[in-house]
Amino acid sequence: MGVSDGKAEHDRPLAGDGDGRIHLGREAPIRLGALVIEPGLRRVAHDDGREEVVEPRVMQVLVALARSVGVIITRDDLLASCWHGVVVGEDAITRVISRLRRLADGIGEGQLKLETITKVGYRLVPTGPAPGHPPSDAGPAVTAGSTVEPLLAVLAFDNLSRDEDVSYFCDGMSEEILQTVARGAALRVVGRGSSFQFRGADKAAAHVASVLKATHVLDGSVRRSGDRVRIAAHLIECAGETTLWSDRFDRDLTDIFALQDEIAAAVAAALRIAFAPAAKSQPVNAEAYDLYLRALAEMGNLRNPATNVAIVELLEQATALSPRFARAWSCLATMRARILKLGPLGESFALMRAKVVEAAETAIRLEPDLGEPYQALSELEPIGHYLVREGFQKHALSHAPNDPRVLYFASIFAAEVGRTHEALGYVRQAHDLDPMNLQIATRHAIAVSAEGRHEESSALWDKLRVLWPNSEDIVWYAINSAIFRADWSRLESYVEVAREMGVYTDQIKLMVWFASNLRHPDPISIKVVLDRTREDLLRTGTVTFDRLIGMYRLGQTDETFDLIEQSSFNYIFDPELPSPLDTTTAFTAIFNVTFNSEMMRDPRFPRLCAKLGLCDYWVKTDRWPGCAEAVAPYYDFKAEARRLATA
Repeated sequence: MGVSDGKAEHDRPLAGDGDGRIHLGREAPIRLGALVIEPGLRRVAHDDGREEVVEPRVMQVLVALARSVGVIITRDDLLASCWHGVVVGEDAITRVISRLRRLADGIGEGQLKLETITKVGYRLVPTGPAPGHPPSDAGPAVTAGSTVEPLLAVLAFDNLSRDEDVSYFCDGMSEEILQTVARGAALRVVGRGSSFQFRGADKAAAHVASVLKATHVLDGSVRRSGDRVRIAAHLIECAGETTLWSDRFDRDLTDIFALQDEIAAAVAAALRIAFAPAAKSQPVNAEAYDLYLRALAEMGNLRNPATNVAIVELLEQATALSPRFARAWSCLATMRARILKLGPLGESFALMRAKVVEAAETAIRLEPDLGEPYQALSELEPIGHYLVREGFQKHALSHAPNDPRVLYFASIFAAEVGRTHEALGYVRQAHDLDPMNLQIATRHAIAVSAEGRHEESSALWDKLRVLWPNSEDIVWYAINSAIFRADWSRLESYVEVAREMGVYTDQIKLMVWFASNLRHPDPISIKVVLDRTREDLLRTGTVTFDRLIGMYRLGQTDETFDLIEQSSFNYIFDPELPSPLDTTTAFTAIFNVTFNSEMMRDPRFPRLCAKLGLCDYWVKTDRWPGCAEAVAPYYDFKAEARRLATA
């Protein structure tokens, strides 16, 4: 019996006999809330008329899960019923489950909730009427207590130590407990960016539930004396404000991981959810753990290069004192990767890169279920190494499917390769788990705009402006969105906001000039900018993506493609080449419907994609950008991409 590479197995015949195997042609339609699963047609249809056809293997797994809603289906069971015992690569099931998650985030809209039971299998959580039964008009399909998927908010534990300077220790301990619960239990956990904003009187369970939509709150206190720590913790069910569990622990710091596992296991037991520790808890050097928590406390100020260096130094000391401290190695890999990307290097690029790989691989060897080190390895790669980056992204998602940071980066990657709908799905998951995280909230609004959901996008920018009134980034993105939507009144209001905030920068002035020329083109002024762009091309060898999009929108269509032909984009393939500051943000704008729909409809657009290595990626993976279908009335995008990839 051979081992599949995880791809060719999709092409094998799917028929089977007996033993609980799935026969798509024989399966009757299955209803899940507003969805109807039609196995014979490999179609999932929504009551509002939307539908999606899925791959045969994806439909088999969906049918297997839908047959037993609420029941855990092990990976072995799925292999037996859907792969018929054929040995496949480790990523085979993971890929199918990822496809189901995208389906759930698309037309599923809450009708499909797929849980990962760590080291066990998967479960389809009931969110509507039982399978096979049509929706009832008698009342709501979801009832509290039986069908609402738990969402846990772990709050920052109170500092009861005499020394106020150890507040970093309390927050760090709370975050470690949060991560331990999230990694080991099949449970959605609110990100610290949101849950740690609740302090003092704001910790009331009803208040946390109203803001974060949490069903349960884990809170407590920490008292430290030297290397001894006392933790009191309690789990509250928000709807009834009922304490489900509480306990107190006195331990040495060397046993802190075992303590975190105990708390996480107790929470999971109270919620009747399986818990599996990521690895056997190892003693940790008390000083190393303290250094690690000090590093975590500084992670909120990552825009300061000096802070990044200081964090790395703390983590290097921690791993030297405790070489088997997997989480410290994982965090060290992340921070080294950040310095490699943003500087200052201090050492050669090759040596710094090797240090990132060393830290990431050490973390994975010590604790294989960590998702963060795979994310660090992904960030090592230049943008154009799509297949390699996607491989690391898949590993990160398979180990940390509910980690807001992992979902955030998965969204960016999907946007970079043109899968804007998938990008929105990932960031919506991240935003649901960490709604008060500014970075994720901004990415969410951008992803909504990229799908052309104009009214929703405008409402989000207005909302974010209220939530973060001092954020320059939000004002900048809101102005950008208003310009490309030709919403001139909204543009004027946000320009006034920029002036009031004192952030009416040269960049915003340039955007205002661009808007003015969109409304009333000035050929002389536009030619001046075109000439400057050509001068920049001669000087740097390239043109930034935002400039290309802008020139095209200003009517310089032929000139834009001349610039593209003359530009080198080698920096997206070589990590040591300097890249324009706009690379990540503007790269995702290429497939943003609000910004760039006109260029995407131009038959020359695939040429840009080919120069970016995207045509080759799409052909190899057979996973196409959303624009492939959107531009069908204008030209055959896939055929042109295949031709360019072959050429």
